[in-house]
Amino acid sequence: MALQFRTITTRFGELAFVFDERGLRRVFLPQPAGPRALRAAVKREFPAAREDSRLAPRLAGQLQRYFNGERIEFDVQLNLEAEGATEFRRAVWLACHQIPYGQTTTYGDLARRVGHPRAARAVGTAMRSNPCPIIIPCHRVLGCNDCLGGYSAPGGLEFKRRLLELEGAMFRTALKEVPV
Repeated sequence: MALQFRTITTRFGELAFVFDERGLRRVFLPQPAGPRALRAAVKREFPAAREDSRLAPRLAGQLQRYFNGERIEFDVQLNLEAEGATEFRRAVWLACHQIPYGQTTTYGDLARRVGHPRAARAVGTAMRSNPCPIIIPCHRVLGCNDCLGGYSAPGGLEFKRRLLELEGAMFRTALKEVPV
């Protein structure tokens, strides 16, 4: 299978995902500038990707149900090798992938889980380069004291807040939230 992508519309906006023969390569979250900007972002990163509205119907349905507030455990094959990521980043992404719906952890806790207890900032950097947000739920990773921390995806902290509220997760709003 060559690179293919599909867009779906959710109540949070239109999003896209990209697959190759080894699995899911990338999820593009809704763009504040709209669907045209979303397709442009996909084509900028994956110029050879071909759109296919029939691609991965199971994942499309799971994403629709997730954004409608249903508790979902995504069961999709991830291809994290293609992103050229370090072993540390892949370990962080896989550990993050295990955070259950509606629950949160901190950057420091995630660093401890992957065996690098002093690497909270490096975990934040790994979250910022997460190729598959929602599937790898980086929005469930909070700063110390359960504050939102950062969120580099389109929509920033407001989008992160909406996702956590959708899941019923507990978090604190800090007096000053600093992007990661």
